[in-house]
Parts: sequence; structure tokens; C-alpha cells
Amino acid sequence: MREALWALLMDAARSGRTLTYAEVARSLQLPPPHTIHKAALLIEDLMHSQAASNEPQLASFVVSKARGGLPAPGFFILARELGLYDGAGEGAEARAFVEGEHERCRSMY
Repeated sequence: MREALWALLMDAARSGRTLTYAEVARSLQLPPPHTIHKAALLIEDLMHSQAASNEPQLASFVVSKARGGLPAPGFFILARELGLYDGAGEGAEARAFVEGEHERCRSMY
């Protein structure tokens, strides 16, 4: 499943588009119940893996429908825990972090 998620997010990075957590769950054909939660767990696993390899965060291309183009709060919490980010989970600082990760992904991939 990790490979399918990676491929899905690589496509998003290359095309410059974002996906919602629900779109990720549907694309990966995650079975109910709790498909968005299952998608979030897979995304967190990928974040750990990419942080350990000092790779840009493809997870930055997954956004919450209710947060104006930003990932869910859990993305920022985990980014702080991984030592990747030291700021708020919303606002200009959060948006700048996400845009920076988008640029790092486009540059690397």
C-alpha cells in the first residue's frame, strides 16, 4: 500500500495538484469503515520514512477540505515531532512550510 500511496503523491507533486484525504482513500480503494483515518495512518507512515531519508514530504500534497488548501493539523503535529517544522498548524507560517515542501518535492522528483 505504501508504494501505491507514494505513486499517487508523486503524480500529484509532478502535476502540481493537491488531493484531499478522502480522494487519497478512494484512490487507494481503502475499505470502510474509517477510510480517511486509514489514509492518514498511511500518510503518517510515509512521513516517517521520508523524514528518516531526509526527503521532502510528499504528504504536503494531501490537504483537508476544510482548511483552505492546508493539510490537516496532524500533518503539522507530526512534522514538529519529526523535527521538520517548528511553527503553527495554520496561517502564513504553515502555508510557507507547505509551499516549501512542494518546491522541494518538485525539485527532487
